[in-house]
Amino acid sequence: MIGYKKLLDAVVGVSRPSDQDAGDEARRLQGDQATSKEAPSRRYALAERVAKVGGLAVIVGVVYQAFHLRRSGKDRASEGEAGLSASTAPGVEAREQGLIPPETSRFHPVSATEDDALLFLRAMVAAVTADGRVDERERALMVKGLIEAGIDPQASRWLEDELASPADVEELADAVNDPEKAAQVYAAARIAIEPDTIQEREFLHRLAEALDLDPIIRSQIDDMIGALQ
Repeated sequence: MIGYKKLLDAVVGVSRPSDQDAGDEARRLQGDQATSKEAPSRRYALAERVAKVGGLAVIVGVVYQAFHLRRSGKDRASEGEAGLSASTAPGVEAREQGLIPPETSRFHPVSATEDDALLFLRAMVAAVTADGRVDERERALMVKGLIEAGIDPQASRWLEDELASPADVEELADAVNDPEKAAQVYAAARIAIEPDTIQEREFLHRLAEALDLDPIIRSQIDDMIGALQ
């Protein structure tokens, strides 16, 4: 039997860089002094978080924070204060405190099932293949991550098959029946890519629409994951 939770952790973590990769990236960015100092650390923040808590925990944790911030914004608006935005105090406070879902919350990683992990994996693969191809670097990173994580051959074959025939947005949305799961599916897709092509951005837009995702929740997810990449 395939352990989808373990596979999810491995796939989310495949972009974890080596020390050599970090040095190469810093040298590549030397043309812009400020960027060369800041970009590498931001780029590797997500990999470091995954290494500490696991890919599933990062996905559900980001969504937990997004819903927390959404509720905080509504509460503040009802009290006559400014509404929620990525730069408001609630957002800064949440990111600094590193909110962790309580064990009784449906957002806690222990509440996620193998079927949830499978759905998140399918969303990630769909995002990675959104531009019509998986280049050799992306495939090599995936394979490397799977090997390092000790993923069994059956799981590796499943991933290869999924890469060859990824789910479309309607198929992913059909497996979702509540706003929280919709946000988690979107977060999984978003965490898999840095949307720097038209095709990837269009895929995320179509996925959000198919999931009927709250635009503010989507914005929060995009901001938090973008800050980690």
